[in-house]
Amino acid sequence: MSWSKRNFKRGFTLIELLVTISIFVILTGVVIFNESKFNSTILLTNLGYDVALTIRQAQTYGINIKEFGDNKFLPYGVHFDKSDDAKKSFILFADVQNNDIDTIAHPYDIDADLSVCEVIYGCVSRYNIQRGNYISDLQVDGEPVNSLDIIFQRPNPDAIITSEGNATPLGGRAEIFLISSDGTGSTTISVQSNGLIEVSK
Repeated sequence: MSWSKRNFKRGFTLIELLVTISIFVILTGVVIFNESKFNSTILLTNLGYDVALTIRQAQTYGINIKEFGDNKFLPYGVHFDKSDDAKKSFILFADVQNNDIDTIAHPYDIDADLSVCEVIYGCVSRYNIQRGNYISDLQVDGEPVNSLDIIFQRPNPDAIITSEGNATPLGGRAEIFLISSDGTGSTTISVQSNGLIEVSK
């Protein structure tokens, strides 16, 4: 009888059980928080590369003479805007206003509705930025601008950088700054006037 009583007294105490559960909960919380932050960073980096690839697509279309409707030899570009209603999207467009390959390309028409993809303004496709990420800033040679057009016109692979609805080319470097929904992560896409595109954190 005494042997069986001794067996029943062995096991975890309530204090030991509570300490073990507390340690488990803390470790689980740390892992979940870090995983969420890691996922946010990965999604923002992927968005940066999507933007860079869209700019490269415009360069390819502009150089390789992709037709847009009945039009040939059109310049192609990407339009960015950091206003509240447009900072969560960007537009790949064909410059339908430009009929002469020897003249400077025009930017995306500022009268166009940025919330939809309108073919009459040359919109090829509109890309929506998901998961709360958005365009936080646009700069040309370190100076902030409200809107930005990066255009490619055959036969040159160089980028024509314009802003604010002007057709006059600006400086040699455009930057698009993307930020995560919680404001902790950021990615920058840099486009040089020679056509070089870079993605950095």
